[in-house]
Amino acid sequence: MKTIAFVCKGNSFKSIICERFAKELTNDFIIVSAGTDPADKVNEEGAQIMEDRNLSMKGYKPHSLDELPKEIDYLVKMGCGTQCPIIAAKETLDFAMDEYPAETYEEKRVVVEILEEKVREFISKISNM
Repeated sequence: MKTIAFVCKGNSFKSIICERFAKELTNDFIIVSAGTDPADKVNEEGAQIMEDRNLSMKGYKPHSLDELPKEIDYLVKMGCGTQCPIIAAKETLDFAMDEYPAETYEEKRVVVEILEEKVREFISKISNM
């Protein structure tokens, strides 16, 4: 089974939200997320936004890059303005989410909508390969 890894800095909001959306969309991949400097917990406002969409974040917690599988087929970076160490993957892409602010609740809600669309498009693309 192929592996998808979503990565960012804290793994508390963008990358972990992507992991949650991807797991909702497909069972055809091993899906994980991690951060270069993982936070202690999932972003509370992000979790509430997901709850409002009937997607629970219970059981999700930030992970470090050290916890990623050794073999990754698709590495998806968030473009969070942090330099990722070299992570070997067969294919790497960047969602370029650093151009979208996520300070306020409303900004985070917009980011979640954008992430959902990006994850849907990505899963659809690689599922048809």
